[in-house]
Amino acid sequence: MIFTRAIVLAALLAGPAAASGQESEEPRIAPPVCDYGAPHPDAPQEIRQFDFLIGDYAIGVSRWTGEGWQAVPASAYGPARWNGRWILGGMAIEDEWFDKDPGLDPDSVRGVNVRMWDAEAGEWDMMWVYTGNHQVQDLRAKEIDGVLTMWQVYPERPDFRATFERTGPDSWARITLKPGDEGEWVPTIRLEATRIPCAED
Repeated sequence: MIFTRAIVLAALLAGPAAASGQESEEPRIAPPVCDYGAPHPDAPQEIRQFDFLIGDYAIGVSRWTGEGWQAVPASAYGPARWNGRWILGGMAIEDEWFDKDPGLDPDSVRGVNVRMWDAEAGEWDMMWVYTGNHQVQDLRAKEIDGVLTMWQVYPERPDFRATFERTGPDSWARITLKPGDEGEWVPTIRLEATRIPCAED
């Protein structure tokens, strides 16, 4: 799986003409910003729960078949892009989502999320704005049984959960869940993030 993601990422960075060895003016993925800021020295330690978002990532998509994850071809969804940085003096995280990499589609539908730790509530407060529906969404997250879990408060969406997991030093995943027949949470979509290296890396 990691080897396959590395091949896809290399192809995206090189552009469609790389495989043929030809020069091309075809669009390429946007270069990573690489200026991600830094956490504030007095930031609560919980802010590290989401620090895997810091950086620039190519996104792969898989669907749950009931028996395992099946990759969705990149042509069916983008490829998508997700990046994150420290903001508000390092006391919060801002991350951006692009349905299709902005280097390939400058008019791609996109969204931005601001994540701040609420020490009093013991959970993350998040606000998500997305050009696809022009709606502000209020979300929360916290570790539940050791798993970083997110849910939506407004508009109320009781049938939605998502979990996050670190899969390596330069990769992570977000898994969307829905209620199953027995009331359990069943996985549906897995977003697999692979870091796009900066020029100086």
